[in-house]
Amino acid sequence: MTDDVATRIERTLQEQLGAGCAAGVFPGASACVAMWQGGAWSYSDVAAGALAEGSEPVAANTIYDLASLTKPWTAMAALSLHQMGIFDLDARVDELIPEAAGLPVGARNWEDVLSHRSGLEAWVPFYESLPGEPGTNAARTWILTELLSHWDASKVGTSVYSDLGYILAGVAMSRATGQSLSAVVAERVASQLGVNDTVFFGASRPEQDWKARCAPTGWSPWRARILVGEVHDDNCAALGGVAGHAGMFGSATGVATFGAACVGAWHGRRGASDEELIRHATAVRPGGTHRLGWDGKTERGSAAGSLIDADAFGHLGFTGTSLWCDPRRQLVVVLLTNRVAISDDNAAIRAFRPAFHDAVISAFDGR
Repeated sequence: MTDDVATRIERTLQEQLGAGCAAGVFPGASACVAMWQGGAWSYSDVAAGALAEGSEPVAANTIYDLASLTKPWTAMAALSLHQMGIFDLDARVDELIPEAAGLPVGARNWEDVLSHRSGLEAWVPFYESLPGEPGTNAARTWILTELLSHWDASKVGTSVYSDLGYILAGVAMSRATGQSLSAVVAERVASQLGVNDTVFFGASRPEQDWKARCAPTGWSPWRARILVGEVHDDNCAALGGVAGHAGMFGSATGVATFGAACVGAWHGRRGASDEELIRHATAVRPGGTHRLGWDGKTERGSAAGSLIDADAFGHLGFTGTSLWCDPRRQLVVVLLTNRVAISDDNAAIRAFRPAFHDAVISAFDGR
């Protein structure tokens, strides 16, 4: 039965990715589906298309800019630090960010911030007004100061998806531990799963050989070059390439391993403490579908499709990436693309994603 399901899944992935390439949704893609069957996780991975037009083909180990898939990794690291008593989710923002003292956001807590309910605005192009060189301490200090003023009291308690909140949380986690955010995420998440070499903050890697198998994300007007192995998000680049909201790169199998660990924890297979963390992170909250580091299935028009379970949790990335976990089916679906290599305005993936996930779940269910 396991072989039969895996065969259906792999055939479906090949068909879907091929159709996406042919339709101009993306130049190429890598996908991985993890299934819990027979008391173990099995992984089916498929690649299709090219890294870029006229370039070499995508492989199963192709590295993609994960974009906002960074956020679940940041959030799970934060929860781990909370469990260790290092980063208190209930603490006021201004306890770790004294620059926020006297400002409205300073009175919010990290639970609010990480679940997108702190009142911080969604996005601000800080890079456009950056004084000095990107990646310097001066640039990071300036962005932090600017960020704290972008707050809307009417949005507190309401789900407003916010890059700003995750930039702020990344700074706080680094201060709480005395380590770089990349080191925190590597130690608390990636190392625990054995995926340090397949999911990582690109800017934290001293070696450059991984960039040879990295899918490009197109032309950056701000940086005036094609981006390959450099974070696509300009605010993250201005911060030096490592931030709580973006900057991670990875393979489909590496991301699926993370998703499988989260589903396993949801079922209690990784111990009571890990189950408590993931259940807390993915619990439904009032004011919108966003959870702590994750998103849930919307009633209509979900990117995860119509067939995935109502308890599913996942996340999307602007570059054309996604991770969705169906804990009831014990199924994880990862889609990594560089749809932005065609154009940042290339919106064809909006229709592709739900159709892709419905096809995968139909194959899994044997429909």
